Amino acid sequence: MSPAHHPAHDHARTVAVIGAGPRGTAVVERLVAASNDPRWQGAGPLVVHLIDPHVGQGGSVWRHDQSEVLLMNTTTCQTTMYPDDSCHGVLPAPRQETLADHLAAEGLGPADFASRAAHGRYLARVLERAEADADPARLRIVRHRAEAVDVTGPADGPQRVRLDDGRVLTADAVALALGHLATAPGPRSLQYAEAARRHDLLHVGPANPLDVDYSSLLGREAVAVQGMGLNFYDAIGMLTHVAGGRFEEVTGSDAPPSGLRYVPGGREPLLVVGSRSGMVYRPKPDLSPYMPRPYTPQVLTSERVLELAVRPAGVDHERDVMPLMLAELRRALQDMGATHLADDEHLQHLLFPFGRRGGPVDHAHQRTVEVLRQALRAATEPDPVWVTVYRVLIALRIQVNRLQDLGAYTTESVRADIDGHLRNAFASWASGPPVQRVRQLLALEEADLVRFTGPGMRIDIDETAGCFTVRAGGGPVTLCDAVLEAHLPPVDLPAYRSSLLGAWRERGEVQKDSWASRGSRRRMLTGSIAVEGLYAPIGADGTVYERRLLIGVPVSTAQPGSAITAEPGTGAQLLRHAEAVALRLARAWGALPGN
Repeated sequence: MSPAHHPAHDHARTVAVIGAGPRGTAVVERLVAASNDPRWQGAGPLVVHLIDPHVGQGGSVWRHDQSEVLLMNTTTCQTTMYPDDSCHGVLPAPRQETLADHLAAEGLGPADFASRAAHGRYLARVLERAEADADPARLRIVRHRAEAVDVTGPADGPQRVRLDDGRVLTADAVALALGHLATAPGPRSLQYAEAARRHDLLHVGPANPLDVDYSSLLGREAVAVQGMGLNFYDAIGMLTHVAGGRFEEVTGSDAPPSGLRYVPGGREPLLVVGSRSGMVYRPKPDLSPYMPRPYTPQVLTSERVLELAVRPAGVDHERDVMPLMLAELRRALQDMGATHLADDEHLQHLLFPFGRRGGPVDHAHQRTVEVLRQALRAATEPDPVWVTVYRVLIALRIQVNRLQDLGAYTTESVRADIDGHLRNAFASWASGPPVQRVRQLLALEEADLVRFTGPGMRIDIDETAGCFTVRAGGGPVTLCDAVLEAHLPPVDLPAYRSSLLGAWRERGEVQKDSWASRGSRRRMLTGSIAVEGLYAPIGADGTVYERRLLIGVPVSTAQPGSAITAEPGTGAQLLRHAEAVALRLARAWGALPGN
């Protein structure tokens, strides 16, 4: 979007922001900040069309009218919609209200976990304040409670945005601020769905938890649950809610390890739970009333990351990085006096309870329960060693992501090590649920409503018996009459069901991205959308659509980490990308001077 291609200033400048969740709201807030910048110039106001079926409600995932059952997995003080000094922004940021500040009136503290509906209320408030802060002589926001089903127009010309209610908007540029999108079912999901149709079984595919009918699982004998991450914990909360069950506190010498008793609603199925790794996400430590400062690496430092990133032969994680990670953990434990735990064998078991590659294990159910019980005790106390490991792993995950972003790893190491097992180990520690959810999971296990398969879970179809079969390793076979794929849809451009992206796909105005590692330079296809630089999609013929800017999950190869909640003081990518897009929109037509 070069200034040479400015539209004439004899008409109002108009942009469209598609998506009113955290990213879209952040773009609008930054556009308002740009319009209030003393350097803002040009004729007439900028009209911003904000398009989302749930505009003003926080967007589809966070909409404030949803059940309070679904929880965030970050504390209130770890979420903000306003950039601070760590973002190194160039636009004014007069507001600094975090989610914790907003929810203090509701009685929540900085280290508490809020509902997703509460976050939606915060997003709605941020949008309302942006509208109030906007000078109508400079910028005007128009809400459209609709879905954008297509965007057409030349690569460097006005865009036409078609809505599902028949309206067509003309915009000088469009920003797509999208999260996880629904996808067409993959081969295995199609097999499950077809088997369910033939044998009167039930299959629930990957989806946003808000889009799942959990009541359909009630009355089933046994449900094979594939996935042990946050979507699984969401399913626990929603399923028990729709069943009418309740969790009661139990104290005294007879209290079970969970400290809860589950009183069933009466139609709950047995949940047979597993995954490739078999590792269920562990609870985040209860650090109330205040969160500690982020850990600063002393071994795998930013300088060390840059040194590794320029190795011409590329980086092998197991050989070059894993020893540094273990050294980082040893040093942190030694510094706090836990020298008896600062050995590699103990740390390896802590990170990978079922082994690095998730092979078969004996007594998988009981071992999983023991891991969860130990994690619950350590997170609830909270155990200083547990908190230290938790903080170090969060910092190390950032460093490993930086190495991958810089193309440092070999393609083989990304496949075998990062995607093969490390990403899951990081997530099971750093992306876990609140303590409350793990207590509930253990209470369901104590009520004989949950059975863990261990690593290597496999779901097949017994045509003779007319049911699904579940096995893991050399363990027993369990018969199930339903399958719940408890994970979000993948980032996969060819499979997206989005009408808008589907139209671009059919016209060749978008293509899949690929990632190349240093050393071999072998490319690895991803499901992400290919963009020029960071934001402008590239068509199948190489055309760069400069008037379309993408941020969020569908461009995760170019913008890794941008889907993570914006945490104050961390230079949050979500907020930095939002400002960059807002600046690009404002500078393209001379509203702000260029760099």
